[in-house]
Amino acid sequence: MNELEKIKAAQRMQDYIHQHIVENIALEDICNAAGYSKRHAFRIFKEVFDKTPFEYIRAVRLTNAARNIKSDPGINILDVAVSVGFDSHEGFSKAFSSRFGINPSKYRHHTPLRYFYFDPPPILHSHLLRNSKEHIEMSENQRTVTVTVVEKPVCKLILARGIKAMHYFELCEEIGCDKSEILETIAQKLNGEFYGKQTTNHIYPGESVSNIGRVSYVDLPPNLTLPNTSRAAFALEVPADYNCEIPDGFDVVDLSPFSYMWFQGAPYEDENWFGCAHEELARAINNYKPELYGYEFAKDAAPHFMYGTSAATGCREMIPVRKI
Repeated sequence: MNELEKIKAAQRMQDYIHQHIVENIALEDICNAAGYSKRHAFRIFKEVFDKTPFEYIRAVRLTNAARNIKSDPGINILDVAVSVGFDSHEGFSKAFSSRFGINPSKYRHHTPLRYFYFDPPPILHSHLLRNSKEHIEMSENQRTVTVTVVEKPVCKLILARGIKAMHYFELCEEIGCDKSEILETIAQKLNGEFYGKQTTNHIYPGESVSNIGRVSYVDLPPNLTLPNTSRAAFALEVPADYNCEIPDGFDVVDLSPFSYMWFQGAPYEDENWFGCAHEELARAINNYKPELYGYEFAKDAAPHFMYGTSAATGCREMIPVRKI
């Protein structure tokens, strides 16, 4: 079995778990989904996810329970416990407190001591993103990539900083991908209307700027890093006059006005093309010559924003530039 076959087997098991998470899941059913013997499938799962299937299931169910409690202040805790597979309030409270550092009743009204949401992305997507050059053959024809200049006024950036992480997956492993989900709960986000003048360079014609104001992964310039932190962070742009509470474990910085080039990749049909979409956009950016339009990339002076990728929206990045 080669590496890709192993990852595909793990993906089938992951899909089965998430499709049946509210049901009683037997180990035999998970292994059958993989298409291998129980012993072999169990070993693959543990190797890929660093958890046993039941550790994985419990983490997902507790995360679902935490979300249910937060989203419905009036929900009965015992009903939540039963809905995620626990037989008693006591057993659920013990497991919940062990994971989140706070019991379910207090979690309803207070900020948790620890955010341990377990919401792993599809393992095949992660693998393809890391190894797209090895397993995906790029199309010979360059698809559409839009390049748009946008002028960003002063604003603030709420950050969850990395310590040693140097890229997205390291950041998820180091501080938890749930940090981006916490940022999504902040209501006062900016949107595309916040950005001023927009001028499209039709080198790669396509769609206009969209989805600005979403939570992003950012590569920070040196002047925005702190001692003992890396350049990697999850971030959300908010208005310059934002003065609401900042979640625990986050901080806020002021951003000066700056020019950006918004690179928008084309949508795609096959979700397994996830890694290839990143590779395609990276290739377009590497081949792009901003000097032809009187600009140069300025990643040393402002954050480099990398937004989420999906089949419907394509891959998106916003790179700081300065006029030359």
